[in-house]
Amino acid sequence: MSMIGSFSTWLRSRLKKEHKAKILILGLDAAGKTTLTRYMRFGKFNENMAPTIGQNIESFEFEGWTLTTIDVAGQAHFRFLWEAHYPGTEAVIFVIDSADIERLPEARDVLKTHVMNNPYMESVPILILANKQDLPGAVEAPLLIQMLGLHLDLKDRTFAVFDCSVLHGKGVKEAFIWLINELESKKY
Repeated sequence: MSMIGSFSTWLRSRLKKEHKAKILILGLDAAGKTTLTRYMRFGKFNENMAPTIGQNIESFEFEGWTLTTIDVAGQAHFRFLWEAHYPGTEAVIFVIDSADIERLPEARDVLKTHVMNNPYMESVPILILANKQDLPGAVEAPLLIQMLGLHLDLKDRTFAVFDCSVLHGKGVKEAFIWLINELESKKY
């Protein structure tokens, strides 16, 4: 390699900004939070997963970013753990089991209490994943927005709702691309 080529490589490495983000993954138990983090880290569904007790912290590369995800258990008696992770969080992914119609009001209340009305989360973009679209009766994103009142509660917030099936990987990449675009717009 020539001296100019070596210098050019060195200069690019110095000018290249490091893109890192801490992402908090929340939602009710059994919504698919751990499945999502493992899918993003390993690129496939892992059948041998147990429900999260406490938290799972994973890091993976996506679109030139190093994302550190903190997937915290969604059972009511573990939600106190969520607050410890709010400081420094750059985005929240809230996973909803869109096929579990009976728990949608609970998901809305938890989202509102722990994310929307939390002072640490005021300027943090919210990515809502309407997971389990592969199941019959799953509520799709436009109707989910209406049913949960997100169009009213989040009108002054940066948010998006994506249909997905983490089990099959459907819609996951598109959702994370939206998230990366939001993170990049905040960095500059």
